[in-house]
Amino acid sequence: MTISLIGRARIEGRLELLSGLHIGAGKETIEIGGIDNAVIKHPHTGEPYIPGSSLKGKLRFLLEWAFGKLREDGHVWGFNDASGQSFVPDDPVLRIFGTPAKREQWRGGPTRLVVRDAPLARDWLAETLGRGLPLTEEKTEVLIDRIAGKAHDRVGPRQTERVPAGAVFDLAMVFRLYDTGDGGARDKQCLNWLLQGLDFLEQDALGGSGSRGYGRVRFHHLTVAFEAQEPVRIDNSFRGHAFNSTNPPAIVSL
Repeated sequence: MTISLIGRARIEGRLELLSGLHIGAGKETIEIGGIDNAVIKHPHTGEPYIPGSSLKGKLRFLLEWAFGKLREDGHVWGFNDASGQSFVPDDPVLRIFGTPAKREQWRGGPTRLVVRDAPLARDWLAETLGRGLPLTEEKTEVLIDRIAGKAHDRVGPRQTERVPAGAVFDLAMVFRLYDTGDGGARDKQCLNWLLQGLDFLEQDALGGSGSRGYGRVRFHHLTVAFEAQEPVRIDNSFRGHAFNSTNPPAIVSL
């Protein structure tokens, strides 16, 4: 397959938290009275952020389910193993998100999607600090005794750190479009499926404990710009489409 780069589409906007977000940082030591589950923070500023890997991973998860690209062993679609499997070059999940599969298994070209780490929006950060408010909150959770119907006596409460509802992050992604003999038509389809994935994320959750109310998000001021073209607003056009694994919704036309 002959592959040539056509250009790059920039996807920018804002991600607002509708409920507390927990993306864990891990912890090497345990402090008495300290936080059990801290959120990831910038090592120099101490400000929480959303790793690009978390955003990309959740979008991939949602689109794998939408396309029915699931493996019985639970591995990511496109996982490189010795099973001898091969993947068709126009596979949308592998085009968008990439794969570690060997060249003889996958000939669709490089990963299209690049997701940047999402920092706190500077205006929201300045307003929050100016009001003397913290950037994170501590949420106490307990284990319920199923017989007594109250907090279990022998299992103490655990403290989970979250970024509070209302926090705003700057979103930035780059989608690379390649001509694979079709003038870039397949990658343009994949871009629209990716944008539909943002709608799926709003209906799901980001980060940990989504089934317990954490991680509800909403996107604002979304734009898509191809190379030097003027950005196109897609604030509402990416929402509410029925999923079609053959033809994506026409959210943007490049």
